[in-house]
Amino acid sequence: MQNQIMKLLALAISLFLFSCDNEDTEIVTPQIQNLKATIEYDKINGIDSNLLSMDVYYNSDTNTLKPIIVYIHGGGWSIGDKSNEIENKLNLFRSLNYILISVNYRLSPFPFEVSNANRIKYPDHNIDIANAVLWINDNIKMYGGNKDKIALLGHSAGAHLAALTGTNKSFLENVGLGLSNIKGVAVIDTEGFDINEQITSGANQNMYINAFGTNIIVNNEASPIHNIVNTVSYPKFFIAKRGNPQRVRYANNFIDVLEANGVSVSHVDGSIYDHSGINNAIGESNEVLITNSLKAFFAECFQ
Repeated sequence: MQNQIMKLLALAISLFLFSCDNEDTEIVTPQIQNLKATIEYDKINGIDSNLLSMDVYYNSDTNTLKPIIVYIHGGGWSIGDKSNEIENKLNLFRSLNYILISVNYRLSPFPFEVSNANRIKYPDHNIDIANAVLWINDNIKMYGGNKDKIALLGHSAGAHLAALTGTNKSFLENVGLGLSNIKGVAVIDTEGFDINEQITSGANQNMYINAFGTNIIVNNEASPIHNIVNTVSYPKFFIAKRGNPQRVRYANNFIDVLEANGVSVSHVDGSIYDHSGINNAIGESNEVLITNSLKAFFAECFQ
């Protein structure tokens, strides 16, 4: 009897082990999570750390290196924050499996202080953008970013900063990089292509003087349109223009100079939107004019 019980027990154990060996095993893949990290990319005594920070929107799949969009907010170089008008853009670039980085920078005073010689003004804003790009170049791999696929996207004053970073090579060169580190520059509704023209005949003279001063030579350096020469290779450009004929003319003049110097440039007229609306349209549900044009542009930049 004891032997029979032992045989039955052995048979039961064998059947159990056999069933375990042949049972289909379900492989559970961890769900990819959307994450955010706020990074202080530089430190300057007396400057609020938030102004020298960026928000990195990435996901938990950091082994797959992804293209990077660096967004630069507007606000007349004197107001605004990296969190403004970010939600639609975030949804868009997540859907494309891109990393979105929204960057802050030092701001000129508001209300304006045009007589304050020690105020934050050009070139401070662009120095900060260059330092942010340097941090991204050196560190973004840990967040799943591909440093060889970086593009800039800016709106209003941020569009000027993006355009100047992509044309005045000194800012990136001063941090050990170059224009070749930027694959594309998307400029969304700015009039800040020629700073001296804005100071002499524009509608927002005090805003420009507050952010740039009145030195003609310095302001030519701060003007994207005056930094384009045919001996330099520039990133691809995308221009979204809108507004009254004068505002559109500023953008068209910049487009003409880019094309005359062999720069790849695409553009779209977004005059169906107002100044704020064209920014919020980027990635908005069912929006096609700006969003689809940008998607095609970045795909070309990152191919």
